[in-house]
Amino acid sequence: MHFGIEFEPSACVALGLLFVINSVQAIGDFSATTAGGLDREPTTGELHGAILGYGVSNILGAFLGCLPTATYSQNVGIVATTKVVNRVTLGLSALIILTAGLFPNSALLTTIPYAVLGGATVSVFASIAMTGMKLVMTENMNYRNTSIVGLAAALGMGVSQASASLASFPDWVTTIFGKSPVVIATLVAVFLNVTLPKDKEAEK
Repeated sequence: MHFGIEFEPSACVALGLLFVINSVQAIGDFSATTAGGLDREPTTGELHGAILGYGVSNILGAFLGCLPTATYSQNVGIVATTKVVNRVTLGLSALIILTAGLFPNSALLTTIPYAVLGGATVSVFASIAMTGMKLVMTENMNYRNTSIVGLAAALGMGVSQASASLASFPDWVTTIFGKSPVVIATLVAVFLNVTLPKDKEAEK
């Protein structure tokens, strides 16, 4: 609000698309968190509440000049590793992070050895990968489903490794598709899920 309000069509389209992709990623993070912490899939009401809170927080952030936020998959790995889903504990963790952000010169967090941070990071991302695989395996891995997962993952990784080749495209293409492999992987997965014919047993 300090800089006024102006709706640039190109920026609205780009950020709208990115927010939709982030919302799909958020659904995956919410599902993975529930599967890792509670060993079940989230209910429709839980997903509705999570997406609503996610949207409201982004609307408030937009009024303050912030970009759309993400749910951060690192939190999924932490929940899957510790099995801690208590709201008070997670709220206290958020308060500690908020305090550390308001006082960036604090040397408390810098006292953690790099070896500990590296080991924790590897463990967290390994939990994220395994939780994602567990969610994928909840579906029948027939030819259709394996094609969707395989092509989406392959193209997402390919774009991230060949981002330099996107330099010949317009800036908006690089901004939307070249900065995050999640975008192209999500679009490919959704497109293939809609277009590929389903098995007769699945349709029944």
